[in-house]
Amino acid sequence: MHGFRVGTVFGIELRIDWSVAVIFWLLVWGLATISFPALAGGYTGAEYWIVGFFTTVVFLASLLAHELSHSIVANRRDIKVRDITLWLFGGVSSLEGEARTPRSDFEIAIAGPATSIVLGFVFGAFAILLYAIGTAHLAIAAFGWLGVINLVLAFFNLMPAAPLDGGRVLRAWLWHRTGDHDAAALSAARAGHVFGWVLVGLGLLEFMAGATVGGIWFMLLGWFLLSASRSEEMHTVVVHALHDVRVHDVMTPSPVTAPADTSIAELLDHFVLVHHCSAFPLVDRDGRVVALVTLRHCRSVPVAKRASTVARDVATPIADVPIAAPDELLVPVLQRAAESDGRILVMSEGHLAGIITPTDITRALHYHGVPTR
Repeated sequence: MHGFRVGTVFGIELRIDWSVAVIFWLLVWGLATISFPALAGGYTGAEYWIVGFFTTVVFLASLLAHELSHSIVANRRDIKVRDITLWLFGGVSSLEGEARTPRSDFEIAIAGPATSIVLGFVFGAFAILLYAIGTAHLAIAAFGWLGVINLVLAFFNLMPAAPLDGGRVLRAWLWHRTGDHDAAALSAARAGHVFGWVLVGLGLLEFMAGATVGGIWFMLLGWFLLSASRSEEMHTVVVHALHDVRVHDVMTPSPVTAPADTSIAELLDHFVLVHHCSAFPLVDRDGRVVALVTLRHCRSVPVAKRASTVARDVATPIADVPIAAPDELLVPVLQRAAESDGRILVMSEGHLAGIITPTDITRALHYHGVPTR
């Protein structure tokens, strides 16, 4: 879920996933054809669609404000925010690192629901004010809907189940109470499992009762929470297992390199088949690492062009490859390299010392007793 970049706010990159188009259309359609005609009758179809469109835009801005509040508080707690992505089920803030104290964890988590609650009351107050001065009922309905939906968003997000904000609040409270961050995170993730199954069950009941759209929506939401909570649980287990492991404990030392100007055909014949590796650092004539080529890069080149295509032209430039030092702790390196394809080059005093691949991480996890399947 990367989406496309639409700008930055407070130095934080904003992205929108293609799935936003789905929820945008559903909301505009639902407001224009169902909600607003029921709340404020007597208007034309065009008026309902126009107000529905702008109401949906304001709602998405409310979602963005919810996520921005998380990110701003995280930044103030010295946690770098990579980006914010709006998608089908709301928004996601990508943080590079975690809170260092239960209080910081709580403050970051509660910021989003608090913002939604404030917005809910502000929109509700506007609706009441417009009603008092006798404004058109359609405008009152729009502000009233925005007030209610923001309060619903806050209430739902406060459910004590990870990855919802309430799950983060639960984690912070358990962490404060027990002093054990990992145990608290596991408890919050398992609460997410339970809540996910509850939503799936509610969806099935609604589906069987004839509420097809609502049932499918609840089941999709429940499935997402189940998947995300399992990912959170696995993340916690991995971080706990590897918390004191250093890069040099995991890396493959002295990896096989290939000339940057070799052709893809030569790379496949003389390197991939001979050394049984799926990634090769590319070096120039002075022995400097300039790029990293993988088997995926090679496969992207049509067979007819492999003899004439130079590896460097399709490889990932060194500037875009995650770099680590041998003595660095592994977990921060993995978090820093989360957006990469799983390969990390290890450099020592300007020279290539090793490489970390997904196979190396899997081997380390097996060594520490963590199942990977």
